[in-house]
Amino acid sequence: MNDILKQIVIKHTDKIDFFLIGKSIMELILFLITIRLINKAVQLFFDKLISRISHPETRKQYATIRQLGVYLIDAILILFFATNILGNFGIDMKPILATAGVLGVAVGFGGKKFVEDLFTGLSIILSGQVRVGDFVTINNSTGTVEKVTLTMIIIRTFNGDVHFLRNGQIDTIINQTKDYSMPLFHISVAYKTNITHAIHVLKELGQELKNIPEYGKYVLSEIEVFGLNEFYDSSVEILCRIKTTPHEQWMIKRKFNQMVKERFEKEGIEIPFPQIVLNKPQEAEEQEV
Repeated sequence: MNDILKQIVIKHTDKIDFFLIGKSIMELILFLITIRLINKAVQLFFDKLISRISHPETRKQYATIRQLGVYLIDAILILFFATNILGNFGIDMKPILATAGVLGVAVGFGGKKFVEDLFTGLSIILSGQVRVGDFVTINNSTGTVEKVTLTMIIIRTFNGDVHFLRNGQIDTIINQTKDYSMPLFHISVAYKTNITHAIHVLKELGQELKNIPEYGKYVLSEIEVFGLNEFYDSSVEILCRIKTTPHEQWMIKRKFNQMVKERFEKEGIEIPFPQIVLNKPQEAEEQEV
């Protein structure tokens, strides 16, 4: 490959003049302007298209496809302008491409991982398993998807760490913000609590939450109270859940937890917490007396 490039450069060195250099510089400038304008046009096209879509999940899917489209267009433009600029100096791309083809066969096995990443990434994007903005757990990484390409997925965790995940190594994807979310509430109450009354209070709180404008718009259904779920050493657990729009489940969960604590205090419903009871020996009590 290197020998062929050297022969091509030496063969055409005497043909290089200032006109060709100037022409190549102009084409390079034209390339930079073109790629910027086309990228801007693609962005505006998808922004206009996405603005007309009301469903948030479809919007995320188109946003991910927009990102992929920009990458593909950039690759095609780079190849086109590079071929033209090299052609100005009489450099025939055919020997280079032919050598690259032979070299590609030679390293075909080495590129197996790249091909695996490519096809897996294409499958993930087209099936909509992961979109930009989703909150996901992939393998052992949990965070918000910042970028999806044909070869990798980039995730930023809650503390700001960035994880780069090769598509070919992805085994499991858990998407916590696809279509809707359902935060679970494990409400612990004391054994002496009237469970029927506690369930009634939780249902009332669910309705009150829906009636609060700033929170109710994210609640998609009535609260589901499943009843007595578990027995523990010092408490019993009531399980319930609320269906919410994606990404808002944490806000709804925090608000509902606050409402439960405040209402339970008013109703006299005890939320147990670990306690240690100390008993003095009888002899110690007699000595104090």
